[in-house]
Amino acid sequence: MQISKLLHSCLLVEEQNTTFLFDPGIYTYEAKVLHLSSLVKLDYLLITHEHADHFHLPLVKEIAQKFPAVKIVTNQSVAGILAKENIHAAITDTIITVEETPHEKLWDKQTPENIAITIFNKLTHPGDSLHFIKSADILALPIAAPWGSTTEAVNKALEIKPKAIIPIHDWMWKDEIRTGMYQRLKTFFAEKNIDFKTPETGKIIEV
Repeated sequence: MQISKLLHSCLLVEEQNTTFLFDPGIYTYEAKVLHLSSLVKLDYLLITHEHADHFHLPLVKEIAQKFPAVKIVTNQSVAGILAKENIHAAITDTIITVEETPHEKLWDKQTPENIAITIFNKLTHPGDSLHFIKSADILALPIAAPWGSTTEAVNKALEIKPKAIIPIHDWMWKDEIRTGMYQRLKTFFAEKNIDFKTPETGKIIEV
């Protein structure tokens, strides 16, 4: 499986001649790190929930225009938003497992509908949740957020015990902080026989 992180929680994944894009949010859009002009194909667009850092409508419109046959899989709430733009989205698919997983609590607003998405039974992306109870061998783990802490994320990973971790949801860290934290986490998880990956924006990781 080839995985590229395109800031925060946005992942571009290639597996079995199929290309997936997870959670293209506003940070990815504003930083212009998703180069649609050079993307040859996109089979699936997967959106865990409607927060702007995971779902930026202008970017989704651009994606749908470039790839009109792309299959969008998301939750009912996001599907409703897209329907108003005449963009069709499904909530199930044959090679994708979708599970309702609660968004972590926020102090100042209601939490949206959130889903965990697993592709080919190999990679799980839980959106903004640490309440999932299982994962595929590769886990996209949210490690920093207003609703949680790195310690909580680490404890969830130790509970789930994936074989590999792709860190997500860390746009708010400065680059030097991110680099240092990645190395600390890599060393820690190596002692637990878990392969913590240290992605660089746009660089392909083989897992």
